[in-house]
Amino acid sequence: MAGLRALDLADAERLWPLLDDPTTVVRETTVALLPSTKQLPIGRLLERTGAEYPRHVRVAAFRLLDAHGGVVALRAAVGLLEDSDVKLRTWARQSVQRWHPSAQVRCGDAEVGELLDRGRHLFSDHALRRRKREAGLDG
Repeated sequence: MAGLRALDLADAERLWPLLDDPTTVVRETTVALLPSTKQLPIGRLLERTGAEYPRHVRVAAFRLLDAHGGVVALRAAVGLLEDSDVKLRTWARQSVQRWHPSAQVRCGDAEVGELLDRGRHLFSDHALRRRKREAGLDG
């Protein structure tokens, strides 16, 4: 896997099935797929953050979704705020707190407002209003 990355030959489509393998394979596959996050199927990654998947699969999926950025990263992080794994839950909380709208986020996107409201407990009132304003939403 590392050799494929070094040669820049990591094919996202062919590597995709490896995200469901044992821990070390998933870790290496995730690293190989990081440069291709925009080409990965977001819905299938979000599905893999569900409680029915093993921790290492949820971590890999979240890592790829977080690297994708934008509303996709926020959606994944908010979805994991109640995860059973303390480390993953903490990482999701930190991701929500440091999230800022990027150029890909539509100004005034209602979903962003809803997601920020679901993570309201992670912000002061002032910080939440400011974040919403940045996203083009009425605080």
